[in-house]
Amino acid sequence: MAVLGSKETILTAMKRVYRYQAQNQTRSVVRRSGKTRFIKDTDWERGVFWSCVSAAWLATDDNEYLDGVMNYTLHTGFRPGPNDRFADDHICCQAYLDVYPLIDQVEALEPTIKALDLMVESPQPGRKDWWWCDSLFMAPPAFAGLTQRTGDPKYLDYMNTAFWDSVEHLLDPETGLFYRDYRYIPDGNGGELREANGNKVFWSRGIGWVLAAVPRLLARMPNDYPQREKYLALFSSLAAEVIKYQQADGFWRTSLLDPENFPAPESSATALFCYGLAWGIKHGHLDAEIYLPVVETSWTALQSCIHDNGMIGWVQLPAFNPRDVAFEHNIDYGAGAFLLAATAVAELVE
Repeated sequence: MAVLGSKETILTAMKRVYRYQAQNQTRSVVRRSGKTRFIKDTDWERGVFWSCVSAAWLATDDNEYLDGVMNYTLHTGFRPGPNDRFADDHICCQAYLDVYPLIDQVEALEPTIKALDLMVESPQPGRKDWWWCDSLFMAPPAFAGLTQRTGDPKYLDYMNTAFWDSVEHLLDPETGLFYRDYRYIPDGNGGELREANGNKVFWSRGIGWVLAAVPRLLARMPNDYPQREKYLALFSSLAAEVIKYQQADGFWRTSLLDPENFPAPESSATALFCYGLAWGIKHGHLDAEIYLPVVETSWTALQSCIHDNGMIGWVQLPAFNPRDVAFEHNIDYGAGAFLLAATAVAELVE
């Protein structure tokens, strides 16, 4: 555990990253087309950050994090994003639901209820709504959280059905890894997108979202929920696969099966994997003898991503596949992923 440092040093790094990002939230991103997209507060880039800040508050009881989340939720009016059935527009609801007990006014729940009722009352297969692997982090914990807050099991039950239908669609039985979306799933005719070396495309951050989704789901799920062990089995099997692709410097590259194509370190996937694995060790789901060295080297690697001013770098910018990364690349969700990793590592050393 000495490699991870003390809880105090971990929380200090966490606070530095939080303070920088809260004061320097990303305003826009440039699309591949060259056009600029301005980021709204309910967009996923921002929603991931503040939902991870709420996780930091829950883990530390530090009111600096709570103040930031409360400012965010009051600014958005507790509204999800504007697009119906779109997982990226539901991630912000996770922050709202975390702080709801402090608000305790039903009006604060109503926008989330309206957005999720729309899906529950007109059910679709999970593979239709949650057709990309990132979505399993963005939306399902909000459904579980709404059941937790309202006591109505319909949201959790809907999520459970849709989640496993999506998993069945996206999970590759050969490797045990997740495709990002349908474009990468072999169609039998060679029509799928492949890596430069001919291998299947398995994008590290996309898979990181899936691994990190399970702890966030289980935290909002009753301990006696009948399907709980199924989520843990998925978590354990995915953890066993992803550790095979960690590089010698502690990072994962953007492409798991073609790391040489984009050889730069990548911090957001590394943070998501670090978070999931540290959580798994702490809660007795993963063997520390196997997984602790992986967490130690990944946490050490993540420290090297922090600029002198607290900015977390080496974050792959918004994408749906492996791409190149630079030390100067920073965006809100990368800081959020770091906060998740820090909370789990701090709990592990405690």
